[in-house]
Amino acid sequence: MWTISTVVSMSHGHLAHICRVVVFIFVLSGYDSGRASAQSPTDSLTPGVTMGMVEEGGALFQGRGMCANCHGAAASGFLGPDLTDSAWLQAKGSYLDILQIVLTGIPEEKSEGGTAMPPRGGGNLSDVDIQAVASYVWTLGHVEEAGQSLPIGITNTMVERGRQVFENPRQCIRCHGENASGDIGPNLTDDSWIHAKGSYLDIVSAVLNGVRLEQSTRGIPMPPKGGSNLTDDEVHAVAAFVWYISHRKKE
Repeated sequence: MWTISTVVSMSHGHLAHICRVVVFIFVLSGYDSGRASAQSPTDSLTPGVTMGMVEEGGALFQGRGMCANCHGAAASGFLGPDLTDSAWLQAKGSYLDILQIVLTGIPEEKSEGGTAMPPRGGGNLSDVDIQAVASYVWTLGHVEEAGQSLPIGITNTMVERGRQVFENPRQCIRCHGENASGDIGPNLTDDSWIHAKGSYLDIVSAVLNGVRLEQSTRGIPMPPKGGSNLTDDEVHAVAAFVWYISHRKKE
């Protein structure tokens, strides 16, 4: 069975082919079965990448992957370079280029910033973890390239579906008000995020996990999934809608 270490030594054409095969095998074998219903088809993701991989990569970036230690919590640069722009110091910025850098690292003598990056970021990342991190990092610098104002992984169909779920009298509207401008729960239409940073993935996490009483700045807990029996698709759709209404241009 191929490992990423073997794959990166191949030619770029063979590398692209192998990565597509590997991802296909992962999907068939249930690699992302726990998130299968949460994925939404989108043409904005690079071939071989799924929304489930992006989400997992974001969690690894902030957590045990230790990427945020050097690149900052917002990936905008610290000891390591900014990963959110289109200026790629060590690579061309393709998914496969990023995959190889995360795997092999960058020695100090080749680093543009003078700081070495250890293989696998110095973390105990598996090959599957590396694919996820590379997926997440790719999305950070390619939102504009994708040619849409919505974040990578969000579609207009998701936003509309999220609106329908949100406005269901038994769902989010009960606490956040008819215009999502706040009632028992906080205002969701501005850029003042009380329990999240306002990114799409942060909102997904808040909807999915809720806000415990001891963490609530308003003294009111939010139960997981808003206290409703939302499916994974509906959680992602609601998060897409909430992201949209808080980021759209105000007239």
